[in-house]
Amino acid sequence: MTFLPGPFRNRRHEQRHGQSATRCLALVFSVLTMIGSGFIIGFGFQTLVEVSFTASVIGNNEIIYGPYLLITIGILSFVMTPIGFYSIILNDKKVMVTHMFATFVLGVMCAVTAVLGYDLNSHVTSKEMETWMKTSIREDYGNPSAPYILTEWNKVQQQFKCCGAKNMNDFVKSKWFKMQKKHPKQRIPDSCCADCQAMHERFCVAFFKQPGDHPEKLLKNQTICIQASNRCLSADNSIANRDVCLQHSTDYRLSADAYRYTNGCLQPIRSTLEFFSFRIFIYSSALCVTLLLSTIVWLVVHEISSSPILPFRLIK
Repeated sequence: MTFLPGPFRNRRHEQRHGQSATRCLALVFSVLTMIGSGFIIGFGFQTLVEVSFTASVIGNNEIIYGPYLLITIGILSFVMTPIGFYSIILNDKKVMVTHMFATFVLGVMCAVTAVLGYDLNSHVTSKEMETWMKTSIREDYGNPSAPYILTEWNKVQQQFKCCGAKNMNDFVKSKWFKMQKKHPKQRIPDSCCADCQAMHERFCVAFFKQPGDHPEKLLKNQTICIQASNRCLSADNSIANRDVCLQHSTDYRLSADAYRYTNGCLQPIRSTLEFFSFRIFIYSSALCVTLLLSTIVWLVVHEISSSPILPFRLIK
């Protein structure tokens, strides 16, 4: 039996403790990466579903690229985490190196996604987006060679409950309006007409929520609510009254503006995309930092548990 002097035993004991602490830190970073991966996968899908269709409307495809990158990074990070657990528990050096380089690459991809989020936020808050939206309506809405523009604008107006870029008068200046041969010309598309759900929220719900405020306004809300209820069987997405909205009705007691979305789409789109673009930047940056720190920790674990892959040792 070989007895080591006290200083050597203490040094070996401290070294083992240091290795254990570093391995535990690597496992902690792996758990954080797995949690963050699941979160950004969910956020990526939410962004794709809720706002990615606005790409042609705002003139920027980063609202599509960003979420797809988030989902890809999230899935790859989630898959790599169990591999990292395997390598550190069984001390598999080859798998450990593979995991470390994969983590570094994913960290770089996160940095790229963060840049996309920042650039998207800059575009959303710029005058360029407003100009693009107005030009899109004036030149491309209803253009047979670009039917997707009409589809996406209609979806934007229905989802954000708005009409045009600044207001509904934008369509009067468009080629869509000028190409119409039927008279009287339709000044706004059907997607600018309020649906039954919007009418219910604007007039019926407001009437019940504020029974004591502004009697004249409440009476008007009640009247419009009752009028809309004659056409709307439920608060769904069907148009409340197309004839009144497009001013084809002979009943002049009904207000056309009450059955329209009169506000422009610029502000609701801008505020919504600011929310999503800022979070793309923040979430990508946070996961980037986590992955790059995790790469450093995994490098340290590898260096203290095997022959170094660097030309020098990090820890002696």
